[in-house]
Parts: sequence; C-alpha cells; structure tokens
Amino acid sequence: MNEPDTDAGPKEQPGSLLRSDIARSAAKYFLVGGVCALLEWAIFAGVLYGAGLHYLISGTVSFVLSTGVNYYLSVRFVFGAGRRPRNERIFFLYLVSTMGIIANLGVLGIGIDVLGLHEMIAKIFATAAVFGWNFLSRYYFVFKQ
Repeated sequence: MNEPDTDAGPKEQPGSLLRSDIARSAAKYFLVGGVCALLEWAIFAGVLYGAGLHYLISGTVSFVLSTGVNYYLSVRFVFGAGRRPRNERIFFLYLVSTMGIIANLGVLGIGIDVLGLHEMIAKIFATAAVFGWNFLSRYYFVFKQ
C-alpha cells in the first residue's frame, strides 16, 4: 500500500538553488562587486598615497565613490530598476551603505591600528568583510527583489 505524500510543497530539484534568482543575482553581483572593489582600492590608494590624506578619509572617499558606481552597475547589470522609484532606491542605497561604511572603516581601523597590517591589506579585508552585507541589503532592501 502506498503512503500518502504529506509534503504538499513543490519538490526541490537538484541544483535548483544554483538556478534561483538570488543565485543568478549573486553571480552577477560578484562580478560587479569585483569591478567596484578594484575601483575602491585604486581610489583608496590614490587618496591615501597620492593626496597624503589619513586612511579613514581615504576609506570614506573611496567607499562613497565606489558605492555610486556600484549602484549604476547594479541597476544596469544585476537587479534592474527594482520596485522602488529611483530617488527612493538611491536613498535606501546610501542608508544601507552607512552600515557598510561603518563596518568597512571599523575593519580598516582594527587592521591598521590594532593588527599593524599594511593599509592596502587592511582595505582588502575591509572590502571583503562587507561584501555579503552589500549584496543582501541591495537584493532584499534597496531593489526589493
């Protein structure tokens, strides 16, 4: 005698997570994020070494400018326009980016002042530390996918 199927939900197919919207968006965002990370590091180095400004100022300038580029590339190649109006998206982008910059500068400061890391190494760690936050906050909050 066959037992009734008690699972009323759809069956997950092997590899379905890899084909999901969030996985496709994450893969695209990884590329966009990589481009923006390189840009952020270049700006950071330029402001830190070229202009001779403090690493926290350099980190702030590079984060804010690369966030603007990230927004443009995210709309163009990753998320599309999303459900929010443009002005609202930009407002929420910089709102969630405030959390990102706090974490970024915190890791940067700890890396340099506490651990004694080279500024660029600390910046790379700081960028990596906020990558997941950046993607998830944009996916779920800014663009409301």
